Amino acid sequence: MRVFSRFFKTLIVLVLLAGAAITATWVRYDSFDPCVWMEKDMVADSSLPALIVTARIKAAFLLDGITEPTPKQCLYAWWQHRFEDAKAAGKPPPKTEKTDKK
Repeated sequence: MRVFSRFFKTLIVLVLLAGAAITATWVRYDSFDPCVWMEKDMVADSSLPALIVTARIKAAFLLDGITEPTPKQCLYAWWQHRFEDAKAAGKPPPKTEKTDKK
């Protein structure tokens, strides 16, 4: 009986965590489509209009030979974008050369 009780509690915690993750995703992106996630994140990261970002995303997929990306391909591209942003955030800014004014 104790094993069942522990299993049931663990199951409830996992269901609550999954529900929280689903809710957080919906609140942030208003969608469960990874292609929309990528577009919204890229628009937020840049000062470009959504139309330009969408065109850049489609062009990047076309360069890889993908005309209609699947959710799996969009999810992978979104992960890559997030990873590159995280790497860039951890690096110090590039040094600029100071020119001597004489």
